[in-house]
Amino acid sequence: MIIQNRNNKRKIQETYENFPLWSSFYLTNLMPDLSAIYHFCRTVDDIGDMKKNIAIKQLKDLKSDLDECFNKNCNRNDRLFPLMNTIIKFNLSKKPFESLIKANDMDIKYNRYETYNDLVNYCKLSANPVGEIVLQIFGHNSPKNINFSNEICTGLQIANFLQDVKRDSELGRIYIPIEDLNKFNVKESEIINHISTDNYNKLIEFESRRCWDMFNNGVQLVNHLKGYQKIPISLFISSGRKLLRKIHEINYETLQSRPVITKSEKSILTFKTITMYLFGLNLAKKKTYLE
Repeated sequence: MIIQNRNNKRKIQETYENFPLWSSFYLTNLMPDLSAIYHFCRTVDDIGDMKKNIAIKQLKDLKSDLDECFNKNCNRNDRLFPLMNTIIKFNLSKKPFESLIKANDMDIKYNRYETYNDLVNYCKLSANPVGEIVLQIFGHNSPKNINFSNEICTGLQIANFLQDVKRDSELGRIYIPIEDLNKFNVKESEIINHISTDNYNKLIEFESRRCWDMFNNGVQLVNHLKGYQKIPISLFISSGRKLLRKIHEINYETLQSRPVITKSEKSILTFKTITMYLFGLNLAKKKTYLE
């Protein structure tokens, strides 16, 4: 069990490059539970990048394993055993986990989104459930808080899409809505062939501003939480804003360069957020674009 928790924590640190949330000194008591949840999320996400026939089988197996979790039938050797303990401990609902799997079903079937609303609906399955699960663990999953969380999670998901336009296109996926491509006169072939244009850069700026607005719409969630719970949520938002600034710094040319948040930048974000929390400063501030 201890080894599984360590492996899950390491996997988080290796894969969630944009979000410096996992400092043990302020999440010590919840690390096993958050590690189990994010191990599940990463497992689902990894399956989405597999070949179609393999992914379909893997998702089917994962669904079966999830059923065993909620039926309390996992044994210590099962990959989701730590997750079962977390589910029991916090009486977590099954729907958010099922939604994450369903999002990968969509990834297998669809690689384009016609409208922005279509993309947001995808994020309701691929991103928002993570926030809902975390709020359940925090004990603050009121409908109002979930709405705030959905804004943050959707903003983070779309920011990741903007960061990974090139990488996703190499997998045959374009997460920028077709209606927006048309609005800015950007051709799918230009994205597939990694051809940056002024129109493309303007499009990415447009999408970045949308993400920034979503962070502002959800930032009040921080004030609805207690104590240390404010820290990870504030860090989610700060990291998302930092990523958007990094995208701006390369003039929105994410087809040519993939912006990343460095380890030192993550450490600075973490230190700054914890310091502000300890001194009772406002962690729920709305900001103008790129502020």
